[in-house]
This record gives sequence, structure tokens and C-alpha cells, in this order.
Amino acid sequence: MPFIVQNTWKSIFKLTLPILVGYLAAGIAYGLLATSAGLPAWFTITMSFTVFSGTAQYAAIPFFLSGASLISVFLSTFLMSLRFIFYTLNMRQNLPDNSIHKTLSLSYLTDESFALLTTVPQENQKVIILKVNLLGMAYWVFATIIGVILGDSVSQYIPNLDFALPCLFAILAYEQYKSQKQWKAIFIAFICFLLAQSISNTSILLISIILAIVIVILLPNSLIDNKGQKNGHY
Repeated sequence: MPFIVQNTWKSIFKLTLPILVGYLAAGIAYGLLATSAGLPAWFTITMSFTVFSGTAQYAAIPFFLSGASLISVFLSTFLMSLRFIFYTLNMRQNLPDNSIHKTLSLSYLTDESFALLTTVPQENQKVIILKVNLLGMAYWVFATIIGVILGDSVSQYIPNLDFALPCLFAILAYEQYKSQKQWKAIFIAFICFLLAQSISNTSILLISIILAIVIVILLPNSLIDNKGQKNGHY
């Protein structure tokens, strides 16, 4: 059941502790991987507060290593980020009135902050969204800096670092399901994954996202249950 969160940094810090824990693992792993791949420290850190997308940043590392063109990197990042259109549409009524606060809230909205915000009442989202997203960005940049500082000295001893981000997504999906009891999104994601896997072994994430977007667009309104509509969630 949704609960009210006070609009104080202390309360929102407590609320975002799951994001902090997840970002520490995923952000440090990103910093380690990027440094090991030879990307400059300044570039790795700059990407964390400008791109601020774990999925895109992880995916960009092999692109830069292979010498891919900026157009290829841009198109891949754009397609992987299309899902944020639905996040924005879902949150459009819950954004701050101040134009600067609204822009920052949208710019720093992530999978993790969106999942967390859906666990609080709709009227509460408008009050806390900016602080939630700013803290999320700070956590990610902080974790990236730690990863860059540790660099090669640690990465060679920790295998499968790039699995930290999928683990974070899985945990957040489970927590959101416990709060909202919406199984349809998980079912759609699973079907899209199976279809993408049968189409290609190299672009599964990208294909899954595109398939999910198409399915959601074509999904009849009758399949959206009343509970989701009342709480302002899809």
C-alpha cells in the first residue's frame, strides 16, 4: 500500500537507500569497467552526470573500444532510452510547477527512481520527485568516482562486473511488484525477452525495449486494471 513521505532530505534519503545500495554496486562497476577499457577518468565521470543512464553507459563502453562512430553511439543510446517516454507520460501530472524543477526532475528520472516513486501516492510524487532524482544522480556520480579511483587494481579480481546493473533492475522490479501487484509489465518484459533472444544474440536488450514499446502502444485500455488507473500508474 502506498505511503506518505515527508519532503525533507532526511526522509527522502531513507526512501532512496535501496537506490543508493544498487547504484554503489552498479556505479562502481561502471567506473571500473570504463577505466579498465581505457576511457579517460574525466570522460567516464562526465558521462555519469550528463548521460546518467546505466544501461546506455554500460553499452557505450564496447562502442568506444571498437571505434564506432558518434552517430552509432547516439542512435543506440536513443533507442535504449525510448522507454523514458512512457515514464514521462506517466509522471506528467506529478511534476513540480516550477519550470526549472520540472526540467531537472525529467532529466534525472531513471528506471530506479521511477520504480521507487510508484510506491508512494500520486500527490506525494509531485512534492518529492526532484529530491529523489537529484539524490539518485549524486549516488551514481559518487559511485562512478569510486570505481574510477579503484580502477584496474580491483577490476581484475572481480569477474562479471557488468552483471551488477541487471541485478539492480531485478530487485527493483520485485519491489515494485510487491507494492503494486501488477504482473502484466513483468509478463510483457519476459515475452519480449524471449522474442528478442530468438531474433538476435547480440542486441537482446535493444530489441526487447523496441518490442515492449510496440506492445504497450498497441495494448487495449481494457487491459489496464482499475487499481493502476486510480493510482496513476500504467
